[in-house]
Amino acid sequence: MQNAGAPGGPLFCFAFVMTRPYTHIPDIYDYLLRHVDYERWYRYLRSLLFRYVDDPRTILEIGCGTGKFGSKFSRDDFLVYGMDNSIEMLRVAKPRARRNFRAFCGDARCFALARKMDFIFSVHDTLNYLIEMEDLVSALASARGAMHDGSVFMFDLTTEYNIRRFFDGKVTRHVRSGVEVVWENSYDPSARIVFSRLSVKRKDGSVHEEEHLQRIYTKEEALEAVAGAGLTLVDIFGDYTFDPPHDETVMVNYVTRKGQ
Repeated sequence: MQNAGAPGGPLFCFAFVMTRPYTHIPDIYDYLLRHVDYERWYRYLRSLLFRYVDDPRTILEIGCGTGKFGSKFSRDDFLVYGMDNSIEMLRVAKPRARRNFRAFCGDARCFALARKMDFIFSVHDTLNYLIEMEDLVSALASARGAMHDGSVFMFDLTTEYNIRRFFDGKVTRHVRSGVEVVWENSYDPSARIVFSRLSVKRKDGSVHEEEHLQRIYTKEEALEAVAGAGLTLVDIFGDYTFDPPHDETVMVNYVTRKGQ
């Protein structure tokens, strides 16, 4: 897979071939997430960036999806790269990948960049898709390889509370421009695996199904992965605030630097 050209020098991507769950929903993904206030979320990421990084200029998003954050950082004159392993999602992101924003294909578990980033982030439970601990460690280690001593890497992991409260056993239906999506969710607490099936029916009558698997990591497992990847925990927050997580936290936010 070949990355798009990027400003400020070449950038190389090394990717595994893997099954991509985001194959049939990219064109309606933004509609499915229409309840998300991306501008407010972006302001939080930007405030976190300036809280920990001196004179930040370069940014990498791991799991950029349809490119909403990349376009916002680019708008504010940052040099931003968005990486995703779904070609279909990147096709939707392409119209937003202009000015200082470039999107490319890559696998979070194994990538290398030709330059170091000031700020790296991965949000919206992207890393929960890595269901093996060794894959999570590999992803964090790959991010570490793209950092300099002053860089910060922030990532989130969704919580068991979130899945039990809002997803387990839930079925939702969405219709947009003649496309119908039925989204079913279930949770196996013994394996801590979230199973989602999305059935997409198109205007021509064709039906496609996607299966998504995610793992719920405990705080202790996440911190073990951070240490195993050679990173140091700087802060831990809940739900995109600067407050510590609690029993009803939906997303735990980990802020890390390179270990010494």
